[in-house]
Amino acid sequence: MAARQGRVSKVRPASTARRTEIIAAAIRVIARDGIRACTVSALELATGFARGHFTYHFNSKEEIIALAFATVGSDWATAQMEGSTGDRARDRFESQIRTAARWGQQRPEYFRCLMNFRVEMMRDTSAFPRAPEIRAQFLAAAAATIRQGVVEGDFRPDLDPHWEARVVFAAVDGFLMHAAMDVEFCPPDELADRAWRIVADRLLALPSRG
Repeated sequence: MAARQGRVSKVRPASTARRTEIIAAAIRVIARDGIRACTVSALELATGFARGHFTYHFNSKEEIIALAFATVGSDWATAQMEGSTGDRARDRFESQIRTAARWGQQRPEYFRCLMNFRVEMMRDTSAFPRAPEIRAQFLAAAAATIRQGVVEGDFRPDLDPHWEARVVFAAVDGFLMHAAMDVEFCPPDELADRAWRIVADRLLALPSRG
């Protein structure tokens, strides 16, 4: 008993490359079949790895799914932050909307995966604890941009910016989902233009300068 108590747990070295492969496979499975289909058996098929690889590198299937969510969410957030350019609020908002549209086109698996995560969060709000906080931060940032656009005279929203930001997110999300499902709904080369037009019409944005 004493010997057992004194034994130091062996720390297993993590293979970053193998972990990355497994998380990437989880994203593919979730994008294609949904979160509930992301089982260890499904990941075995997707990667060709033996089951032992998953238990060696991760504590549970839930950890893999959470990391898949973190990967997709971080990629989207990074694109949004990098896409926020322009001196005026209107220009920054336009660049973010266009960035969101391009991200959905350039990262189709990530986009479908993110949509499936959102469906799961509708079913269980505690599924991804940080998600509501992150979403609230982006909504607050969007509302602040709309307020600034009002001050600058470019935006004339019908609702308080707090609520207008939510309407804009819902409208753009819905538009991009329809476009992803049906290419005839919106030609790919027009997606960013039409996504912004929805927002511009909603906020009664003035025509672009220059």
